[in-house]
Parts: sequence; structure tokens; C-alpha cells
Amino acid sequence: MRSLTLALVQPLMADMSDCAMSGYPDEACGLVVERDGRLNAVCCKNLQNELHQRFPDRYTRDARTAYNLDPRAIYEAQESGGVVRAVFHSHPERGAYFSDEDILSALGGDPNGEPILPGVDYLVLSARADGIDDAKLFSWDVQTRLFEESKE
Repeated sequence: MRSLTLALVQPLMADMSDCAMSGYPDEACGLVVERDGRLNAVCCKNLQNELHQRFPDRYTRDARTAYNLDPRAIYEAQESGGVVRAVFHSHPERGAYFSDEDILSALGGDPNGEPILPGVDYLVLSARADGIDDAKLFSWDVQTRLFEESKE
């Protein structure tokens, strides 16, 4: 299975943008799922505010600056025959970049670890009050052991 490119996910951009803007000014999140050779964007619940409210010492940030994708969405996608190809989320008013917190989350909290979702890419959308103004895709490079931005 080849890595995703921005060109491959471009047809999903409207759906991902709608998802991102539905959560604005909080971060929104979702999945890019492949089923029968076709990619689909699936908007998911951001659990961050609930976790922050219940466990403020552990989840110190709220959904304005963090996301926590409901893991049941991944399970449901796989149970229905889909393959999770990417996780996407928005950065409200902060630009499209894969933050240190995003990287740490993708590595399961271990800065020296491996991705907790092997083979899954990460797409970050820059959300502004008037819409999405940028998107960047990041993939794990096994040689450098870093998430690298897709140039395609």
C-alpha cells in the first residue's frame, strides 16, 4: 500500500474542510478510510473537552488546542472492511503543521517510539474563521524515524 499524497486526498478536501469547520473554533478530527479501493473522509468526535473536564491534571488542554480522536471510530472503520489510511485534524488559527504534541500523540506518548498506527499518515488542516487556508500531509519515514511532510 502506497503512502497517501495531497493529490490523492484532494477529492476529500471539501468533506474534511466541512468537518474541520463544524468544530471551529475547537480542533476537529477524522479519518481517511479506504474501502474497495476508494477513499472516504469520516468526521469523528473530538473527546478532548470531555477528557479535560473529567481528568484536568492528565488532559491539561481543551479542544481549542488539542484533539483526542474517539478510538471506536478506528475500530468501526476496520470492522466494516475499511483500512484507515490517515488521521486528519484541524489547527484553528494556528496553521497547518505537525506539532510536537501531534507527533508525541502519534507515537503513543513515547518520543523514541514507533507510530501507534503503523502505515497511517496524518493530515493537518489550517482552519480560520473564513474557512480552511492550508493543508499538509505527514508520513512516518522508517529511515529517519521522523514524520516527514509530503511534497507531492
